[in-house]
Amino acid sequence: MSMKKVVMALVLGGLLAAPAAFASVDGNALQAESIRSQQAEIRAGVESRTGRYKNLNADTRSQLLAKQGEVLRTLEGKQSTDDLNEEQKTEVFNALEWIEAAINKTEDERLVCERRQILGSTRRERVCKTVAQMREERDAARNQMDSRGGCADCKSN
Repeated sequence: MSMKKVVMALVLGGLLAAPAAFASVDGNALQAESIRSQQAEIRAGVESRTGRYKNLNADTRSQLLAKQGEVLRTLEGKQSTDDLNEEQKTEVFNALEWIEAAINKTEDERLVCERRQILGSTRRERVCKTVAQMREERDAARNQMDSRGGCADCKSN
């Protein structure tokens, strides 16, 4: 299974079936072994600096290998993504998205998910947005605060 298929299964699973955030398109959980083998394949390319990995800078290579380590530690002893709790699923999803974006140089398209408490409830929900969407929302909120004169940290001259 290619990295693109793994990521697409993760994305589609998370968007189409929130409770089964790591379901693939056909409803089956992703097998931890397929994630591990794909990450081993990527690691080999990154370490040998060949193919699509040859132009990664040292900082990106280092971060990528660290993210892979996080994913592999989380999946250790697990058979599938069904064996992960919701926080672990979110962490693994975000790390795999980061790895994919770093390799393809598509940072703005990278999905970032977080678990947020639903207002007035003890339940939590998964909210996923692209890096570009998060930046736009942050900028819009900052602009709104500035236009209302509500910027507490701003100093008038």
